[in-house]
Amino acid sequence: MAVLMLIGVGMVSADTEYAAPGSLFEVEGHRMHLHCTGQGAPTVVLDSGLGGTSLDWSRVQPWLSDSNRVCSYDRPGYGWSRATPGTRSSAVIARELHKLLQQADEAPPYVLVGHSFGGWNMQLFEHQYPEDVAGLVLVDASQARQIERYEQAGTAVAPRGRFMVFSPATIPPALPAGIRPVVEHLTYRAVTNRTVHTELAAFRDSALQVQQTSLPPDLPLVVVSRGRPIRSANASAVASEELWRDMQQEFVESHPGAVHLVAQHSGHHVHLEQPGVVTGAICIAMQMARAGETRRLPRGWLEQRCLNPLRSASAYLPAR
Repeated sequence: MAVLMLIGVGMVSADTEYAAPGSLFEVEGHRMHLHCTGQGAPTVVLDSGLGGTSLDWSRVQPWLSDSNRVCSYDRPGYGWSRATPGTRSSAVIARELHKLLQQADEAPPYVLVGHSFGGWNMQLFEHQYPEDVAGLVLVDASQARQIERYEQAGTAVAPRGRFMVFSPATIPPALPAGIRPVVEHLTYRAVTNRTVHTELAAFRDSALQVQQTSLPPDLPLVVVSRGRPIRSANASAVASEELWRDMQQEFVESHPGAVHLVAQHSGHHVHLEQPGVVTGAICIAMQMARAGETRRLPRGWLEQRCLNPLRSASAYLPAR
C-alpha cells in the first residue's frame, strides 16, 4: 500500500531519526519539507491544521496520486521543516508556501486544500497569488470571525488578550498504523509545541487577515464540514458544535457557487476519518477547474464524475 511506503525514503533530517518522504528546500533561510507524488494538472496542494504534518494526508495523497500531481508539506517547525523566528500568521505562511513551490519547480495552477487553520492559510494564498489558484477545498476549516463568535456566545475557552490559550499538539485519530510511530515522534518534540504556541500567538492576526480578503465569485470552491461532534455532550459543548455548524453553513451561503459536503461519520479530522469525503471534494474542485465550471452543479454532474468517493464516504449534500 502506498501509505506505508511513506516511511524510509527520501532524505534524513538532522531534526529527526526518521527519513523525510519528500525533499528539503531552502526558503527564506530555513529548510522546508515538500512531498509531491503523481502526475497531472492542476496540482493539488495540501495544508494541515495546527500541530499537523504532511503525514496527516497519508490517507488522501496516495489515492489522489493515481491521476493527479499532489503535494503535501510541513510548515516551519512541524514535521521535517526547520522552525523559523518571527510571526507565524497566515499571510507569512502563504508567502512561504508559494516560495517553496517555486523552489521545487512545482508549477501552477494549484487546487488548494486546507484543513482547520490551514484553511486560513490557503485563503491568504489565493488572495496573494490569485493567478496561481485554480480551486479551493476547505476541510472543516476555521472561520474568520470564530474568535468573536465564540466569545460572544460564551461556549468556548476565551482567548487571553492577544494570545490564544495554549494547548499542546495532539495525535490525530485514524492514522495508518504504519506511520503512527513517526507521527508520535514528530508531534511530541518540543519544537512542535513551540510552533503551535507561535501560530496561536498570531491567531487573531491571521483571523483579521482573512476577514480583509474575499474569494472570487467564480473560484471553484468546495467546503467539507464534520458531521460528528468532537466534544462531550454537555450543554456548552452542544452549543459550541451548533455554532460551528452555523458558521460553516453561513460561509457556504455567502459564496453562492460553493459546493458543501458534510461527512456524516467524522469529527474534525475528516481527511483521516473519512478520506473518501475529502477525495470526493477534491474531485469536484478539480473537475470544476478543468472544465471552467463556475455555476452551481446539478447532482447528476457530481454523480457522473465523483459518485464513488462520495458514496463510499457517507457524505451528503445539504439542501441549498
